[in-house]
Amino acid sequence: MRIIRAPAMNDPRPYEPASIETKWQQTWEAAKAYKVRDDLPREKCYYVLEMFPYPSGKLHMGHVRNYSIGDAVARYKRMRGLHVLHPMGWDSFGLPAEQAAIERGAHPAKWTYENIAYMRGQLKRMGFSYDWTREFACSDPGYAAREQDIFIDLVEKGLVYRKSSLVNWSTGLNCVLANEQVVDGKCWRTGMPVVQKELPQWYLRITSYADELLAQLDALKGSWPDAVLTQQRNWLGRSEGAEIDFAVDGHPEAKITVFTTRPDTVFGVTFMSIAPEHRLVDAIVPASHRAAVEAFRAEVRAVSAQERMGDTAEKKGVFTGAYAVNPVNGRKVPIYAANFVVADYGTGAVMAVPAHDTRDFAFARKYGIDIITVIQATDAKHPEWMKLQAGEDAYTEAGVLTASAQFDGRPSEDAKREITAWLESTGKGRKVVTWRLRDWCLSRQRYWGNPIPYAYTDKLGAVPLRKQDLPVTLPQDVVFDGKGNPIERHPTWAVTAKDGSPLTVRGQDGPEAARRETDTMDTFMESSWYFARYTCHDNTAADLGCAAPLDRKRVDHWLPVDLYIGGIEHAVMHLLYARFFQKALCDVGYSAKREPFKRLLCQGMVCMETLFREKPGEKKQYFYPDEVDVERDAKGRVITAVAKSDGQPVQIGRVEKMSKSKRNTVDPQALIEQYGADSARLFVLSNVPPELDVVWSEDGIRGSHRYLKRLWVLVTDNAERLRGVAPYSGKAAEVAGADQAVVRKVHAVIKRCTDALEKDFAFNTAVAQCMELTNELKPDALRPDVLKLGLSTLVRLIAPMSPHIAEELWELLGGTGGVTAAGWPAFDESEIAGDSVEYPVQANGKVRGKIVLSRSLAGKDLEAAVLASDVVKAATEGKTIKKLVIVPGKIINLVVG
Repeated sequence: MRIIRAPAMNDPRPYEPASIETKWQQTWEAAKAYKVRDDLPREKCYYVLEMFPYPSGKLHMGHVRNYSIGDAVARYKRMRGLHVLHPMGWDSFGLPAEQAAIERGAHPAKWTYENIAYMRGQLKRMGFSYDWTREFACSDPGYAAREQDIFIDLVEKGLVYRKSSLVNWSTGLNCVLANEQVVDGKCWRTGMPVVQKELPQWYLRITSYADELLAQLDALKGSWPDAVLTQQRNWLGRSEGAEIDFAVDGHPEAKITVFTTRPDTVFGVTFMSIAPEHRLVDAIVPASHRAAVEAFRAEVRAVSAQERMGDTAEKKGVFTGAYAVNPVNGRKVPIYAANFVVADYGTGAVMAVPAHDTRDFAFARKYGIDIITVIQATDAKHPEWMKLQAGEDAYTEAGVLTASAQFDGRPSEDAKREITAWLESTGKGRKVVTWRLRDWCLSRQRYWGNPIPYAYTDKLGAVPLRKQDLPVTLPQDVVFDGKGNPIERHPTWAVTAKDGSPLTVRGQDGPEAARRETDTMDTFMESSWYFARYTCHDNTAADLGCAAPLDRKRVDHWLPVDLYIGGIEHAVMHLLYARFFQKALCDVGYSAKREPFKRLLCQGMVCMETLFREKPGEKKQYFYPDEVDVERDAKGRVITAVAKSDGQPVQIGRVEKMSKSKRNTVDPQALIEQYGADSARLFVLSNVPPELDVVWSEDGIRGSHRYLKRLWVLVTDNAERLRGVAPYSGKAAEVAGADQAVVRKVHAVIKRCTDALEKDFAFNTAVAQCMELTNELKPDALRPDVLKLGLSTLVRLIAPMSPHIAEELWELLGGTGGVTAAGWPAFDESEIAGDSVEYPVQANGKVRGKIVLSRSLAGKDLEAAVLASDVVKAATEGKTIKKLVIVPGKIINLVVG
């Protein structure tokens, strides 16, 4: 007998996100719901981690999306019965704090920790399920001290060294940048020009791990995005080739060594390109050419190495007045100082073969240098060969050797090996492997970073501090005026020990007066091991002393991180450094797990259209969304857009990444206050798969909020009568009509959601399935126990994405212990078969028949089932399928011919 619900005496309880979300956040915190133990079986554990934020002051929508993805994964895994480690902390050292000190007069520590407090509150208001007991900031004394311990361990392992070299100097930051931090000749953070400057710097020997870093990329295939693996492979840049020694005419003691991947072209060398800062330049340049070379050297130092070597940079040089001698034929060739050759890249010199290298060809034409062909195309009509014959460009492809003495007529690929072997046998060269990767320059000339634990004495030079002399802490009384490193100008810090006495280090003849290193570490140092520290965050004592920075047992229990989430822009900086650092930690005894992250998910950006006004000769004026009135038609197309301030037209620009500079941003705090955290989370998860960009729209979050209100009403309208009803647990065949359809739908939706989350964390698919199930739940047409099955399933499915409302509705339905403890719902494959859909089949616009397929089919499985059907086979017999379009649950379209 069907039960008909009587009309409610009162209006249903309204959906009030603020009160519901506050209630459950307080409940979770009081219960320490997300604190996880370290002594549980690893197969029952899961470590999910999002890249921790820099505490800039406020969360932005990129943070909200990143952390919503990670939190949904953490909650889903808990519902699957796993013990989840999901920590949060702060990448808190860095230049913005120092800039704030200069601009606002606030000490970097005060600015940083005030921002942390505010952002922590925002994260908690979002309801993210972090184990806050493991929280730390990298600028905390305990973390910084342990990092100095690790630095000394790396020194003892021989992985740290100091040398004087040309470095990338940021004119805006007044500090050194790593190569990876220079983008198109400009600082990655400020956009200011980067120039070359010679300074003594500290380096980490990341190149010692180049082979392993490259080899282990293969093991990450399928678990990391291909784009990241490709970027790392290219950045490592392994090349096989030959080193060849060229004598310098008139300088018997001088030798210029070059590396080339094309030893088959060595007979075609017509000039030598050398870095202006090469160590031999001063020795080989005659007096008549010194002024020109020195002027050129000064010119190239004004730009960064990255800009000099860029493909679009103008290739310039100056004749040094010296000549190199080609070891294979004795030919004297002019030596040019060239802006595209850098001393620290390769050997700092390049043998130039203009006939077979595009850059060398352009340079030779520009400076009137000979061009000698030594590789002949096997196809006389090859386009590149024809260009070389016409004097238009180089021929860079394979062929056969010519004008190459005993190697004439040899295929160029074979000649590479043969010429290299001949050079080795004659002592003029050798086979080598080189890398594009360079050692990590660690030194930064700024205050707000971790001090490098070294000191200097007149006799001993650079001396690492002993661990008992650590930690080295930053002075508090410094002046921030933007004029270089504030620590360097402090009157006493560099010469005072931590107990206040004069700083000394132990020498052979007793203590020697010393002066501390005033450089601090690159902040990528902190983010290269924080994931390991989360596993043993409490491995310290009140006096900052401990046996080791890391507890190997706990590190190896949790690592590698099961899922790491962050932007692809970190592919060759943070992600490469972290892989190197984990290997180094293993080699100094802190772990046995040589890769830090098992699976990597690179979430897409949050984007939004730009609003601007542009006048000839003036800079674009950008507007925030709330500064413009935009009228759109039913399809969302703009009809008018005018500034609220003056009523004048505003242009709608392209969709771009949210950016403060372009004012196409949305304040997450305002969204939470208006719609609630659950709606904001649902929107960023439901729009597209996590790896794709999300295009922000006000209609989108309103739609998410409307759905949650609809779900709220559906449950609250029926909760009272269903509270004592057990969910239907029988077979679909044991009920009929709408009840049977809903039972089958429930199992099908659970399967699709489970498949989507297990394979790709496709929360957008899960949300769509939840909405589909919602549409099927018609209270007045269903048995109470079937309705209870549908609603209780729906609440559990939506819980990872919108946890607060799920907890509240679970409680209203009579659930106990919380929705997480209730677990992820199970499905029965045999119950899904009846959940079918009838597809019309169209071929070239005409309906050819209908086929019935299981609604659970998707992707390649659905396509295979369509192609195997009799209707499709008949419609395509004797024809070629040019296009197949399947709209799941709707229609099948074929184009045949």
